Amino acid sequence: MKRRAKVLIAIVCTLMLAPAVAFLIYDALVFWPHRDHMRTVLKNADPLDRSPPAKVRAYIRAQHDGALPSAVVARQLHSRWLPRIGMLDWHVRSFLWERLVSLHLSQDEVLGLYASLAYNGKGQGLNSLSQRLFTKPLYALSDEEAAMVVAYTWAPGLYAQHPERLRARTDILLSRARSTQLNAL
Repeated sequence: MKRRAKVLIAIVCTLMLAPAVAFLIYDALVFWPHRDHMRTVLKNADPLDRSPPAKVRAYIRAQHDGALPSAVVARQLHSRWLPRIGMLDWHVRSFLWERLVSLHLSQDEVLGLYASLAYNGKGQGLNSLSQRLFTKPLYALSDEEAAMVVAYTWAPGLYAQHPERLRARTDILLSRARSTQLNAL
């Protein structure tokens, strides 16, 4: 009986440790080598995308229900550097990269990568979208304009053809950001 208990404990310990060890190995062999690439993307980004203004940050968080957009940034990053294989592989990578982005990157880095890599219909970056839509840099936007710039990245093709839908999405972000501010008080 004691032998069975020892074997059972060994199996349980192995099953609990194996995913953690696999995660650490994936981190060291796949994620960590791309850390310098991430820093390069941030370094080469538009300064206003690299460090978006506070109101733009608030609307980015509102777009992602108050959380950092780590999942979006993770998908953008791993799809840049890793070959595409299959759907299951893509989902596993997305899961792992989201955890690793949250673990290794600061909030400022995640928001900077989000702002600089965000697809805006004709390129990337929130500041270039701001210039295109309003001929103003990000820091000069009103609250409504900043919310619209962030909202536009949710579905640029759709919103380019249906401004009324962009307006509705902008209103949602404005409402979420206001409720978050009220809850913080």
